[in-house]
Amino acid sequence: MAPWRLLVVAAFAAVGLSCSAAPVGTGQGGNQLPGTSGPGGDVGSNPSTSGPSGGGGNTAEPGSGPTGAPTGTSGSGGSTAASGGSAGSNGSPPTQATGSPGSSAGSSAGSNASAPPPNDPNTVTIKMTDFTVGPGQEIFMCQDFANPFGGVDAAIGRSESDMTAGSHHLHVFYGEDSPPSMTATQCSNPFEFRSVLHIAGTPTLVTQYPAGMAAKLKGSLGLRLQVHYLNSGSTTLNASVVVKLTKVDPSTVKNWVAEIYFNRTVLSVPVGNGGTVATTCTVPSNYGTIGLIGAGSHMHSRGTHFVANTSTGVSLIDTTQWDAPPPVSYNPPVMLAPGDSISWTCTYDNSTGMTLTFGDSAVKNEMCIFVGRFYSAPDGNDIECQSPSPNGTGAVTSNIPGNGG
Repeated sequence: MAPWRLLVVAAFAAVGLSCSAAPVGTGQGGNQLPGTSGPGGDVGSNPSTSGPSGGGGNTAEPGSGPTGAPTGTSGSGGSTAASGGSAGSNGSPPTQATGSPGSSAGSSAGSNASAPPPNDPNTVTIKMTDFTVGPGQEIFMCQDFANPFGGVDAAIGRSESDMTAGSHHLHVFYGEDSPPSMTATQCSNPFEFRSVLHIAGTPTLVTQYPAGMAAKLKGSLGLRLQVHYLNSGSTTLNASVVVKLTKVDPSTVKNWVAEIYFNRTVLSVPVGNGGTVATTCTVPSNYGTIGLIGAGSHMHSRGTHFVANTSTGVSLIDTTQWDAPPPVSYNPPVMLAPGDSISWTCTYDNSTGMTLTFGDSAVKNEMCIFVGRFYSAPDGNDIECQSPSPNGTGAVTSNIPGNGG
């Protein structure tokens, strides 16, 4: 396994697979809808109920899964509703819903990202054990779950998450830890490595793929949730984390989506304003030409500017936000052939009085990561580049832990 792979805090808003495909609507905030139990999941409030089809461990918890509402109504902490992503004819890109809490956090997913109906048998809800974050505390919490679809391969057409105040990111990793932790506990290794089924850098995030596209969850795999919380206040925070996954008929999937993860694993940010870290990674040949449909950036609190471009001259990202950076979608998709590359640069304002290095803390360390979603990955495996230097080479990695990924 590669030694570094963490803190992807990007919110994806993927678009259609071609100019005639409907785009993905991605939104955050919105009203709460009742959670639904997963197939075979026990009804009850205890997140440690037995797994479906005899799978041990945690399962869907009914009735507790807040999600983005299908209309742009005001959400908790939100005063206005940002527009959701509409389904645009002929593949026109969706309007991004990127309201922040307290301003437009009531934004919702777009019209083709409407929530599944209550008690939808295709939707499972996964809830971490609630935990607290003390004043001034920065914490990573992890919890493992048995396969939520009863050990059967599933095509995930929609994923959504909701986190309470103080959240910095959420990872829904493929595969449980060994041995698994079936209640929320502090992560023993914040730098653990796993491929990602769903990621969020905003309190509430919905990602829905258009018809014919889905992410692959193998029946042999459970899931591991990892969250990063930072309490900058003077009172204790009560944290709650809920994830919903909705499956679609796998026979309808024409293009499997996977993650592209390009990470600069060794960096040094000197004291002062304007220091930069630049990295380039190439696309491998395994899948032939791929289509990049959405992307995001990740820096920590001293990051001031993130720019990413392809070697063919396409601008991918240009943002000055380090916390909850806005999602970017591409319609038509940005096509990348084997040997093409992505270059990204992070600029920093380091006023700490000491050199900053790569690390997990949003306060004491820095990062510079480009991450996106692409099609088509027939086996569902990711493309990643973990580069300690300015130039690296991407490679396909398995999303089965311990199997070359």
